[in-house]
Amino acid sequence: MGHSLAESWRVRILDARGTPAGAGVLVTGGRVVTCAHVVEGALGADAGDPREAELTVDFPGSLAPGAGPVRAGVAPRGWAPPDEERADGAVLDLYGDAPVDCRPAGLRPCGPARDRIVRAFGQVAGAPAGLWLRARLVGSGGLSPEWMQLEAASEAGDRLRQGYSGAGVVDASGHVIGLVVAEDTRAERRTGWLIPVEVVVRYCPDLADAVTGPAAGADGAPGADGPHPYRPYGDPGLEDVLPPPWPAGAERDLARVLVKVRSFADPHRRERVLRDAGDHIAFHVERTGVLINDARAVLGLCLEYEDGIDRFAAALRWYEPDSLPMREFDREVARLRARRSDGGAAR
Repeated sequence: MGHSLAESWRVRILDARGTPAGAGVLVTGGRVVTCAHVVEGALGADAGDPREAELTVDFPGSLAPGAGPVRAGVAPRGWAPPDEERADGAVLDLYGDAPVDCRPAGLRPCGPARDRIVRAFGQVAGAPAGLWLRARLVGSGGLSPEWMQLEAASEAGDRLRQGYSGAGVVDASGHVIGLVVAEDTRAERRTGWLIPVEVVVRYCPDLADAVTGPAAGADGAPGADGPHPYRPYGDPGLEDVLPPPWPAGAERDLARVLVKVRSFADPHRRERVLRDAGDHIAFHVERTGVLINDARAVLGLCLEYEDGIDRFAAALRWYEPDSLPMREFDREVARLRARRSDGGAAR
């Protein structure tokens, strides 16, 4: 009897002794995506530049006769090591063929948490065959503004721990929406974090061709109501009905309160905020050197994207979560969103 190909994309990243150092995901084009810190752990401290090294991976989901380890190396534009609690992604090129019974995973953006139940398969110590874990997506933030928090879904199953790093996180549709990137090391906690697919692609842009669909909707179905990350309004073929426009003067009203937020007023911190908001914002926004003009430029660009304001506000809140100006900015966003829902009615 044959075995299921549905999750045959599972990969183990092996160290020099052949011991699993973490997990990965087989994707199209003879590539594996994993966490950069898993690659560093597999190579060891004396390996030099990981981008110039080789390592070995294997495929625990394969039953093909003679299937064995395959050599691999970091792909061009496939290296994004951890940087002050950002990034941590790696794309590997396989130097041989994956087993014939291993099918590449379908990737799709994670999108908002929405309390969804997901699964991940880790290579934990003491369980060489690996273990599945069920978890719930709680929300973004925590250790990093780019990551999504996970909570183990029940007390009966496994907890997130060493060996799950790099594991593909699978949603109800069977798509991989992210990689397990970190766990809370306190024994009594069942908390961890994933790095969403859209964040990995931002750091490793050559991976974009492996992403097959938009983010999940409220019911977990692909594209039900979740926007593709940073998708401009009116992208042809991606949306049947355009969302209502923001009220007239939204950019001006938001800028009036944004300039009071210290983490935006400081030009050095502002660049960090823009980077966390995403490349579509950071790379394209105009810098004028005049605070109010810069505020309007950022907000004007954010308003062109479906979730631009939300992502920008989340990045800003990471640096200044409880200040009165930040609360005022959040209130102004909420007020304008309510007017938007009402068709732009007067205040």
